[in-house]
Amino acid sequence: MQLFNAMTRSFFLKIVCFTTLLSFLPYTGLGLYSLIQVKSLSNRITEEQTRTAIDGVLAQKLALLEKEAELNQAEFTRIETALNLLQKQAEYIFAFPKPDSGARIALKQTREGYLAYPDSRNASLFLSSAASPSARLRTDLEVAVQLEPLLKEIPRSEPSVKAAFFCFSESGFLIYPPINVEYEVSLGQLPPDLRVQNYEFYYIADAAHNPGKGVIWTRPYEDLTHWKWVVTASTPVYLPNGQLRGVLGIDFPLDHIVDKFLSLTFSEPNAFAFITGEQGQLIASNQSKSGHTVSTHSMHGLFDSDGRLVHPVREAGAKTKGVRKIPSAKGDAYLLFAAIPNSGWTMNFYVREADIAEPIITQATKQTDMQLKNFIFQLLFFLVVGAILLVLFSYRFSRTVTEPVKRLTTAIKKSGEGYYRQQIEVTSRDEIGNLTHTFNWMSHTIQQLISELKKRADQLEEKVGERTRDLQTANERLMEMYDRLKHSEHARSELIVQISHDLKTPLTSIKGYLQALAAYELTPEKEEEFLRTVLARTNHTIQLIDDLFELSSLEIHASALQKEWLTLDFLLDYALDMAIKEAEELNIEVHTDYPPDLPLIFVDPAKMNRALVNILGNAIKYSRKKELIRIHIVCYEENGQVVAEITDNGMGISEENMKNIFSMFYREPKAKEVNRTGSGLGTSIAKKIIEKHGGEISIATTSDVGTTIRIVLPCGTEAEESVV
Repeated sequence: MQLFNAMTRSFFLKIVCFTTLLSFLPYTGLGLYSLIQVKSLSNRITEEQTRTAIDGVLAQKLALLEKEAELNQAEFTRIETALNLLQKQAEYIFAFPKPDSGARIALKQTREGYLAYPDSRNASLFLSSAASPSARLRTDLEVAVQLEPLLKEIPRSEPSVKAAFFCFSESGFLIYPPINVEYEVSLGQLPPDLRVQNYEFYYIADAAHNPGKGVIWTRPYEDLTHWKWVVTASTPVYLPNGQLRGVLGIDFPLDHIVDKFLSLTFSEPNAFAFITGEQGQLIASNQSKSGHTVSTHSMHGLFDSDGRLVHPVREAGAKTKGVRKIPSAKGDAYLLFAAIPNSGWTMNFYVREADIAEPIITQATKQTDMQLKNFIFQLLFFLVVGAILLVLFSYRFSRTVTEPVKRLTTAIKKSGEGYYRQQIEVTSRDEIGNLTHTFNWMSHTIQQLISELKKRADQLEEKVGERTRDLQTANERLMEMYDRLKHSEHARSELIVQISHDLKTPLTSIKGYLQALAAYELTPEKEEEFLRTVLARTNHTIQLIDDLFELSSLEIHASALQKEWLTLDFLLDYALDMAIKEAEELNIEVHTDYPPDLPLIFVDPAKMNRALVNILGNAIKYSRKKELIRIHIVCYEENGQVVAEITDNGMGISEENMKNIFSMFYREPKAKEVNRTGSGLGTSIAKKIIEKHGGEISIATTSDVGTTIRIVLPCGTEAEESVV
């Protein structure tokens, strides 16, 4: 600790220690760096190249495997399509037989006891000696011969197909191309007393094995003729009564797939291809290439003693293609697989991981040697650069004494000129470093004092500005309030004059009728008439007061709307019912046109009902002289708004009076002429309610023809954002 303190305070010790460390640390660091770098680089190159190569090889081989599986799948699909067509034709001709249209079958019996047509050396029809020919069988044979064109066409259109045949339950079959039965019997391949029920290509299609009556593929087997190993696609033929009449089949040679697939060559020495069945049993391998004598003992332990895969690739719910890593006696290996769904087969590649990795490891070793050579050149380069840096750092360190002194001298001169913001970098902890730190502290303190004074001055100026702006705002508000009070006083004066006039008329009338009732003895009929008139004038006065109250509440901003989401057609129907009930004695015909997908609007139901009742009530009231009052209401959506148009056939409004229709206490002169009572506030109230909901109202009219009221209200988010 004492040595460290002495070093921080002595220039001489600093130079000695700095030069020593600068000499040894770079070389030590370069040596450690070289060992770590070479080892890390070698491992990384080997791992990355091995992984990349393995992935690339597996992806390439899997693509080849998938392509082979797709080609075979397409071939199996074409065979199944042809067999389905043949099945439909066979069931049809047996359901609707036409024996007269078929050829007469003349079966020839040989000394072995079997029957052939047309002869035993070119037989398209074979009947086992175990069969007992009957009249029904001969008839069915003649019917079945009608399948001859389709049976002939299948081998012609599909060169890979060996034969297409139709097996009878009586141990006989119709086959194309024809076979040399005599030759096959002489070789022992085709038993003359054949029983087709004992062979998989027949019984696999019966009801017990094939309840769905579709196409089923057999396992590989050695054919009865000289075609050797084949797989057969079989499908049943049923009579209309549900009886199995026979089996249709198409023979597909195993060599067609096996020879093409297993002839593939691999660059990996231990890789090979093989085919497995639906249960994982080995069908063929390019290590054996014979579908019935494949040896599983030499195939790297892939198969168990029963000839099935130890590591199945097509488990329940598993993929039909992919790559699977499996352990083996000689290290990990990869099993690539792609399924042929129609036949249930799986095409496989087996590739050892070591076969792919070994060339990469060899290449990585070469690259490591190259890296070592490059490192030697880099080390020499760093040594030269280190020597140059040592000289430069020594020179630089010698200036650590003079440079701080120069900076201090310059800073003191600027401070004398009034520049106090400068801060000198402290590069050491010795005396010069302490002096630099003290100077920075002094400059910082002076700068803080100056900043504080400026800040206080700015705050004072800002407060004066705020007070000035507050006074201006208060003055503007007072002027605005004064204008509102003047306007309110003027409106109040006009309202009082109008109310006085509108209340004086009905009250004077009520007073006159009441005085007449009190002063004169009237007949009961006259008294009842006067009382009805008084009641009507009283109701009119009450309605006028209610309208004035509603209008006043709408003028007050505190009268908040209680909004809900509703449809405009619902509000119109409800208001229409109320308006019609008040005029039940009239003949009113209403037509409405509402779209089914009318959007919702955000409104106060009570307020909006009041507006709509006022509008509909006016439509009925000013149409009373008509024998039939017609009201037509249309709703629709337009530019994100809901529009309602209410049309009547009333007296209409004259063009010169249209501008006053929404004014308070205004009534159309024609309404007064025909003695229609009213306060003149209905349209004003409706307009204010609709405008408070962010909507618009307008009127189009023709005198003595009718009037159309158009109401526009916002819908969706626009309704929520509307200002009350």
